[in-house]
Amino acid sequence: MIATKVLEFTVFAVTAIALQACGDGGDGGSGSTGNSVPDGVVGTGPGVLSASPLDLSTLIAATPLGMLAPPGHVLPTDHVYLSFVDSTLPPSSQDCTPRNVYAAGSGVVSFVLQTEAAGDTKVMVQMTKTFYYYYDHVLLLPGVKVGSKVSAGERIATTTGRCPSMDFGVYDLDVNPPGFLNPTRYGELGAHPASPYKYFTEPLRASYYAKVRFREGIPSDKDGRLDWGIKGRLSGDWFHTSLPANANSAGPDGWPKTVSFSYDWLDQSPRISIGGTIASPLVLSISKTDLDPTLVTPASGVQAYRDTPIGPQNRAGWVLVQMLADDRIKIEYFAGEIRPAVFTAAAQEFIR
Repeated sequence: MIATKVLEFTVFAVTAIALQACGDGGDGGSGSTGNSVPDGVVGTGPGVLSASPLDLSTLIAATPLGMLAPPGHVLPTDHVYLSFVDSTLPPSSQDCTPRNVYAAGSGVVSFVLQTEAAGDTKVMVQMTKTFYYYYDHVLLLPGVKVGSKVSAGERIATTTGRCPSMDFGVYDLDVNPPGFLNPTRYGELGAHPASPYKYFTEPLRASYYAKVRFREGIPSDKDGRLDWGIKGRLSGDWFHTSLPANANSAGPDGWPKTVSFSYDWLDQSPRISIGGTIASPLVLSISKTDLDPTLVTPASGVQAYRDTPIGPQNRAGWVLVQMLADDRIKIEYFAGEIRPAVFTAAAQEFIR
């Protein structure tokens, strides 16, 4: 994605709006993200991450997988955020000086995508025929390009000079999240995300888990989760009927036409994430008195969810939704305080 601006992401705050440009697609990429195997990559199975992407002395905090922040992250994120500044400090007190970025494991650079004219880059390293990791919002060192062999602990990039964080993700082709009910929607690699922390060697793994926190508290699941789908239930990701069932569904072209009934990355309370089409992008918090999406079936009838604002992008409103079948819903957003009784002609249908 070609982005013109990256918004600050407050790594400690669950309610913050996150980085909108995470290099999920677009022009300017080079290399392979799938079928062809770079020279030097052998074997299968999970990679071993034995080096920290950032100097541990500069790592302030880390997050789980699964942030919701439309329009760029309508679906829960498949990467974590590594923060190198304390975002609770005023901007004038934040030191955004570029930090060194190191290869977490040995492998071959298989993909590079420049996401901004300023050089903001996403880079992927393939360690085995079935295991990849990537960084986003970094500046590669001269000479680091597709085909470069890198060693664990080798300096390969710096942060961009902007605060407060960088992205870190893992794809393990042996991991098949059961909540991705239609894996073709997520792409050849995107259908196999995993928590990077699980692949660290000790004591590095423990050091990272100790850094996973928010200002509001410690996440109930430090690895996080992004696959919330259950067959025949409302929970999980939904795609507008106009979207073909391919990898574009989870990319920039699909964001405005996706809805996710997911769970918060701090306490796993239910959320509705809307990318567009039925409303401008927003995240809604579901009331505890409403039926949990994991319990809603086609037999449940029409459900009305009242928005409980959880951030500046939210406003008073309602979501009316009905499961028409195991893999199809009708949904409509209503602004204002008045509870809607029936769907209007503006209602849209989404499928898995």
